[in-house]
Amino acid sequence: MKKIINSLFVLALAAITFTGCEDVPAPYNMPTDNGGTTPQTETKAEPTGKGTETEPYNVAAAIELIKATEADKNTAPIYVKGTISKIDNVETEKYGNATYEIVDKGMTQKLSIYQSLYLGNKKFTSADQIKVGDEIIIYGPFVNFKGKTPETAGKGATYIYSLNGKVEKPQEIPADDNSIDKPYSVAKSIELITAGKAPTVEVYVKGIISKAPTFYAPAGSLTYYISDDGKTEKELQIFGGLSFNGGKFSGAKDLQVGQTVVVHGIIKAYKNKAGKVINQMDKNNKLITVNGKTELIKGEDTPGDDISGKEITAASLGLGNTKAIATQTLADGTKLIADKGSNEKNDPKYYTAGSGSIRMYAGNTLTFDAGSKKIESIVLTCDTYTDQKTGAKTDYTAEGKATASAGTIALKDLVYTISGINAAKVTITNGNTTTGAKSQLRIVKFVITYAK
Repeated sequence: MKKIINSLFVLALAAITFTGCEDVPAPYNMPTDNGGTTPQTETKAEPTGKGTETEPYNVAAAIELIKATEADKNTAPIYVKGTISKIDNVETEKYGNATYEIVDKGMTQKLSIYQSLYLGNKKFTSADQIKVGDEIIIYGPFVNFKGKTPETAGKGATYIYSLNGKVEKPQEIPADDNSIDKPYSVAKSIELITAGKAPTVEVYVKGIISKAPTFYAPAGSLTYYISDDGKTEKELQIFGGLSFNGGKFSGAKDLQVGQTVVVHGIIKAYKNKAGKVINQMDKNNKLITVNGKTELIKGEDTPGDDISGKEITAASLGLGNTKAIATQTLADGTKLIADKGSNEKNDPKYYTAGSGSIRMYAGNTLTFDAGSKKIESIVLTCDTYTDQKTGAKTDYTAEGKATASAGTIALKDLVYTISGINAAKVTITNGNTTTGAKSQLRIVKFVITYAK
């Protein structure tokens, strides 16, 4: 009798369990149409709009345009309308930008708004300035990131033009003050930045390239300096600059010292990690003209081809951090040939620390080969470091033990001068035989002067 009762109890419990399972809903994060049996498909609106201020693209039309654009190449600035469906982040401490998604009303096809600014091209100051459900119009360039993700170009390249019907246009500069035909000088730009009066919108600036560019391959961008007279005083840094129409550069030699350029972008003061304030034109600025032309000037006999007596920075070689120097060819054809020399472990490398330097270890050699030209002198400027806590200073001059295969070499402070070379080729050797930081020769920049 007890066995029969136990069996009936088990059957009843099983019936209750199976009935309960029928009431368990499908997982909430599984997109379905009918209770968990059919996955939802993305819904899209009909593409509409012209991408203009009065007729902005809807999300469907914008995505269609962006996908038809070459991967990682910015579109022209366009207006796109949509409804905020999700907010990922609103950053208010440093950049003042936000990342979120917009959709066409009633649809699920989404467009990523990445690191975009607030209404009127201003920084976000509070996370509650936007919310899900807000109807907005975004203005600026878009990109098909890696050929897979349509989104806005990042780091403040776009902004909210209209928020729930409210329009706030960014600051405008009168054409008679700044235009493509009337760009600011470098001095004027620095004056505005220093006075805290730099416009919040893009401006045109004209100058002469004073330091050779550094190439950043992942973005196809160049960082270089310009001044009004081509000298290295009173410079404006052109940071992460792009080529014509926002295109990518192919390498550091696309622009050269001595060329006159007009660039377009946001000017500002930037404080680096060391606390130094740098007057710069911000990332993603665009090249407008080079020596008055709207094309890169390669292979012409420009002032940039003659490097005699001009300062060349290690950073301008365009190498990545810790990359071997190997052989580098300068704008005029002179070669830098780096070798391990008597050092069995390390060969000369480029390091980005500080201002960027060629780091030569004990026994390493660096040869300057000018081909058919004769070198009169070379001036090397070395790096230094001061510990902020202890005040201890380290000069990276190989403790004065660098030697030269031709001419006379002398060290004063951080500067080695090799004079009276009168040869097409000269080899610099780090003659130190010890180890440690002080044994290293770290070259930040150099000047080659050819014999007349």
